[in-house]
Amino acid sequence: MPFAKRSGASSQIDEKLRTKRQQIIEEERKRVLRESLMLLYDKLMEKYELIHPPNDETETEGMQPVSREEVETFVTEYANTKPLGF
Repeated sequence: MPFAKRSGASSQIDEKLRTKRQQIIEEERKRVLRESLMLLYDKLMEKYELIHPPNDETETEGMQPVSREEVETFVTEYANTKPLGF
């Protein structure tokens, strides 16, 4: 059974609205992913510690914990790399 196609040119306003709606959906997807990952981080931090890997300079200083701001920056960059529908 063939599908009927719309005849006529689509309006430029409809295209602008579609683009804006896609941008809003994408920003919401990124926000939800960031929040989910930060909630996971908070849950993990209840039982575990996240530290920087040791290197030659910091071996004498001991463990350096990773700050929440560093994790937020990493999570934001990660969320921005994920494809649509992730």
